[in-house]
Amino acid sequence: MNETSSNTEKKKGLARLFTMEMPHTYLLIFTILVICAILTYVIPAGQFDTAPNETGREILIPGTFHAVEQNPVSLYDFFNAIPTGLSEMSSLIFFVMIAGGSFAIINATQTIDIVINKLVKALEGKEHLIVFVIMFLFSLLGGLIGFDAECVIFVPICITLARRMGYDSITGIAMVMCGAFVGSSVGTFNPYATAVAQGIVGLPIFSGAWFRMIMHVVILIAVVIYTTWYAERVKKDPTKSYCYNVEQAHLKSGQADKLTYTTTTTLSPRNILVLLTMIIGFAIIIYGAMVMDWFASEMSPIFLAMGIIAGVAGGLSGNKICQTWIDGAKSMMFACLVIGMGRGILVVMENGMIFHTILNALSGILSILPSSLIAVGMFVINIVINFFVPSGSGLAALVMPLMGPLAQMTGITAQTAVIAFQCAAGFSDCVIPTSSTTNACIGAGGVNFIQWFRFAGKLALIEWGLSIVFIVIATMIHLA
Repeated sequence: MNETSSNTEKKKGLARLFTMEMPHTYLLIFTILVICAILTYVIPAGQFDTAPNETGREILIPGTFHAVEQNPVSLYDFFNAIPTGLSEMSSLIFFVMIAGGSFAIINATQTIDIVINKLVKALEGKEHLIVFVIMFLFSLLGGLIGFDAECVIFVPICITLARRMGYDSITGIAMVMCGAFVGSSVGTFNPYATAVAQGIVGLPIFSGAWFRMIMHVVILIAVVIYTTWYAERVKKDPTKSYCYNVEQAHLKSGQADKLTYTTTTTLSPRNILVLLTMIIGFAIIIYGAMVMDWFASEMSPIFLAMGIIAGVAGGLSGNKICQTWIDGAKSMMFACLVIGMGRGILVVMENGMIFHTILNALSGILSILPSSLIAVGMFVINIVINFFVPSGSGLAALVMPLMGPLAQMTGITAQTAVIAFQCAAGFSDCVIPTSSTTNACIGAGGVNFIQWFRFAGKLALIEWGLSIVFIVIATMIHLA
């Protein structure tokens, strides 16, 4: 075979590779489940002793790891992991369904549509400012109340806004999720990840806030610049969209026509009542999250009431409210199932008693690193662990009892260890297929994980690079 024909074959092979059908998100998660189940037959079972801390949360006791009897996952337990995952995440799943139904009712009143029109008209030619404002607002919610999983309910609205500005679904998802992730990851006043991690290592809650504020601003600016660059590129050439097929399918299906967007920019008295209902509802939710430690199950009734009241205020009939709510909840079903399936991965590892073994091995690697690389090593290892436990407070309870003492032994401040944990846990969420928040958001936008990864993979590298810079600075100044 001559060189020309050889090169031709190589090109054909690459073409086949890049035109392969993208794996369905469910298939991707199921494959990871299978791999984890097989590992329960290979990796030795082990466990740390645990004890409740002052808040009642079970945390690991360093130095207590011990081997236990091998407990490989049976075929029944393997398939039961998904129903168990759905059950364990039921409060979040029902929250997403209820909020999805309620937002569908609000959308049916066309109030949000009119507000979007006013916003687009006011900033015509300056759409990048809209991207910045929305990402900034969601980053504030993430930083103040740990708002990330809940952001899925805003994805359909922001996708509508993004498309109206000439962007694509990925831009709409990024405006919501990536903005929220910046805030919750840096976690200046995050009542979940930050408070739990600092409490475990004995730091005053929300100490080091000045350093986190600087991190928040710098990383948010970088994320906004990257998202705007991508959005403007898509606007100039729609074929550059990583989800071009999704946008084309949306247009060809006639869904854009069925939505019958209004062109008015004037809010009627009914629209104003709907808007007031939303403002009051969100004020109650934010107050509950900040003052009363509300999570999904406590927020669900507020969203339900908000949807019903908005429907009545917007002039919808009782039958229309019911049918619209069902349609909205139905549109979130893909995201809801993904949340449960993702949780099933941790269920398999915990039932097989291998998760603590993996955790012990990874923490052992840190102990042999040079002291100058300990904090960066913590960051990298937390990224790996977060793949299996994509939960800020849950991961904190698992790793911080080990990372805290290790930091003290190597001369790293506890505050630096917390920052390494937070940046790893938060910024890796957007690129791991086990994250329920990420899967729920991209599922709500009709984007598959591979398409999203093409966008988010580059963004994660930027966020990780900046995180390492801040971790090194924290190490150098002995951040307390």
